[in-house]
Amino acid sequence: MAKIPIRYLPTVLRTTTCSLRHLSIGNPDKLAVAKSTILQNTFTATTTQRLYSSGSSIGIVDYAAVKKLVNEPNKLLIDVREPKELQETGQIPSSINIPLGIVSQELAANDQVFKSKYARDKPQPDTEIVFHCKAGIRSLKAAEAAVALGFKNVKSYEGSWLDWAEHEGLPK
Repeated sequence: MAKIPIRYLPTVLRTTTCSLRHLSIGNPDKLAVAKSTILQNTFTATTTQRLYSSGSSIGIVDYAAVKKLVNEPNKLLIDVREPKELQETGQIPSSINIPLGIVSQELAANDQVFKSKYARDKPQPDTEIVFHCKAGIRSLKAAEAAVALGFKNVKSYEGSWLDWAEHEGLPK
């Protein structure tokens, strides 16, 4: 059996709107073309969305948008921090807690299981879902996971709990 050499070239491109990990199997020219195409497409994006190869985007929301969610039960606010963190700081009203480590699993669960665990209807592919965490890093990862599962109206609260606490005068 012949061995085929495989070269792993991890490249992460970061801009204000996206990041990409590209694997090249033995052809660095493909990597250069991919970089060029991605950079061209990236610079046409707005600063309030993150674009992904699937064509989906992740919106970015601020304190004012999250504050309004309390009165919008058709939208879902998901806190992806660990339960211990919520015990230490509290949580944003109307949010449900699904830790980052299980967010994909829970969003993929059937409707009845989701509703029994969270007392909310499981979001549909077009339901607006806003993720938050402590500082906005985990919320973006959760949003990326939701997009990968086919959710189309996904947003991340970039300031997350730290921003909320500052506006509300709560412990950080």
